[in-house]
Amino acid sequence: MKKLTILLLALLLALTVNASALTVSDENVFPIVDEPYELTIWMSPGATIEDMETNTTTLWYEEKTGVHVNWIQVPAGETTTKFNLSISSGEYPDIYSTGFSTETVAQYSQAGILLPLDELIEEYGYNIKAAFAAQPEIKENITAPDGHIYTLFRTDPATYVLVRNKLYVNHDWLTLYQEATGNGEPQTWEELEEMLIYWRDHDMNCNGDPSDEIPMMGTFGTDGGDFTVYLMNAFQPTPQHNSLLADADGNVSMTAITDEYREGLRWIHHLFEEGLIAEETFIQDNTQLQSIVNKNDPRERVVGAFGGFWAGVTVSPALMENCYDVYDVLAPVEGPNGLRVATTDGHLPLLLVGAITKDCERPDIAMKWLDFWFSNEGMVMIDYGFEGVNWEWRDEPAINGNVPSRFFLTSRNVLQNTTWYVGTVPYYRTEESLFGRTPTDHVPYLYKGAVAYENYYYLTGFPQFAWCDDIDKISEFNELKTQMNDYIEQAKIQFITGTMDLDADWDAYLAQINNIGLERYLELAEIVNFG
Repeated sequence: MKKLTILLLALLLALTVNASALTVSDENVFPIVDEPYELTIWMSPGATIEDMETNTTTLWYEEKTGVHVNWIQVPAGETTTKFNLSISSGEYPDIYSTGFSTETVAQYSQAGILLPLDELIEEYGYNIKAAFAAQPEIKENITAPDGHIYTLFRTDPATYVLVRNKLYVNHDWLTLYQEATGNGEPQTWEELEEMLIYWRDHDMNCNGDPSDEIPMMGTFGTDGGDFTVYLMNAFQPTPQHNSLLADADGNVSMTAITDEYREGLRWIHHLFEEGLIAEETFIQDNTQLQSIVNKNDPRERVVGAFGGFWAGVTVSPALMENCYDVYDVLAPVEGPNGLRVATTDGHLPLLLVGAITKDCERPDIAMKWLDFWFSNEGMVMIDYGFEGVNWEWRDEPAINGNVPSRFFLTSRNVLQNTTWYVGTVPYYRTEESLFGRTPTDHVPYLYKGAVAYENYYYLTGFPQFAWCDDIDKISEFNELKTQMNDYIEQAKIQFITGTMDLDADWDAYLAQINNIGLERYLELAEIVNFG
């Protein structure tokens, strides 16, 4: 028995020595280790991936790197619960390939669970450093207040998401209106109202019934679906969610208490009273809106305009043929004081994704494994898959005009086991990767929507991430934000529909905002966001 114990100890020691003695390769040299090695990665696979263990990209990358991955695969709907259970267990994977908030980064880095990555990036993050050089703001944004980096990131050059509250209008209705009146696209708030009135009073869908037209309909429960933000931007810059703006010095102000805000609400209430805004807007969800909007027969299309960060929020190719051609994006309109803006935080999508834990025996190997996905080759693999299998070159202009373009041979939206596609690991997605494809899918419409708004951006003034070492203050701010937003949203609907009166009830509305804690809310917003 004693001999067996000694042999086992010797074997364990040998394995430990071998693991620590592994040599990591030089820059862009593969495999990255001189002996096979294993990593454990906790993640949630995309809905179209059958199994990360047997996926073709997984097997290809294992052969390329010499590193086998033991995947802990978590269903997307259980990510938060399973992550909390994993953290509380006290036993951690080598890598968490999942999203982090600044609050969780602060909490788990202070607890010593997440390793600082600065030195590892400097020595082994060749492609990550190249991304930092190309976009220095990435490094600045992912760096915690203590000066360390604890997670990697995902980027996306999706300029169409910069403005969440766009307005989309029925192409046929817009054309008929222009032909009948000689007017162009609405450029001002008054011209927009004039068009909506025309739609209300005429048989726009040519079905013989001039009374079934709904000039505007939306939903408050969908990202960008609240078109009242689009309308309010003609009166004052209005953020989508938190009603806060910040100046260059980090001073924060509330937009939902100004005279301009009240006048904007007064106009929107007028539109509602005129029957230009459907009452269902304030009570229905996006599924209900889709059932009304997505009609193949133009005579059954009764909605003139809806909101969204792109048309695909509401229209669907599964429900309506050529759906993206049915609605056109409408640029912002000018308000009574000459204001013509679209509010945006100005930040392209950047997520805190990918952390190496204290239980990782070889963080250098983990970093080298992750770094490949920030290279151009890695991004092509993530975005497109295998050349000749999932895509091929075409001698025709891409969405961005470049020639040649990458043409998809296989669908990205069906269950498969070949590629990972975006959303699996941290990565650096470039504009060329997103817009360098042959224009055969929905992406050209995203691009078109972005271009229509790019000359009207109004920055809300906040940083990409709210970094703060004081977790208690973050929690207090988030709690106040929820209370404040819920009340402002509720009151906005009541003012628009007339349940509350903009003259008789305005002072009580302001008093309630103060009672919730406006002064403390603004103070915390400055502390949490600007230090």
